[in-house]
Amino acid sequence: MKLLSNLFKKNKQETKQKSEVKSTTSQNKHNEKVAARKGEIGEYKIDIQLAQLPKEYRHLTDIMIKNEKAKSGYSQIDHIVITPYGIFVIETKNYQGTIYGGKERKTWSVNGKFKMMNPFIQNYGHIQAIKNQIDEKYHNQFISMVSLQNGARSKSTI
Repeated sequence: MKLLSNLFKKNKQETKQKSEVKSTTSQNKHNEKVAARKGEIGEYKIDIQLAQLPKEYRHLTDIMIKNEKAKSGYSQIDHIVITPYGIFVIETKNYQGTIYGGKERKTWSVNGKFKMMNPFIQNYGHIQAIKNQIDEKYHNQFISMVSLQNGARSKSTI
């Protein structure tokens, strides 16, 4: 499992700067900064919980990994937890209100207004990107999880 940790640390350092997306208008830049900040807060809350796991568990946060199928060419993975029981890949969503969606729908909505990518499909892409970078003997070890933060309620048909 140490080999996996080193791979992700290396990719994070190499690609962190490439993940920034530039916006064409100042309003879009402001909205992106606010959304990114809210996302970081949700990820931080999970980080606090992950820090309490047993020492033999390893957790990695905010990992960038090459993903040829992603628009940017990279996947930004919120959390990876490596345990003797499996490799947990966690997608964190930090929204207030109700999230509407279904397992087959590509996009979900927040409070019926704002669209977001289906987090389960998003996490599936993250796991596939990781699988492309590691030894095949670990491919059956992945467990996908989605964490809703900030009082979000799901009205999804999963």
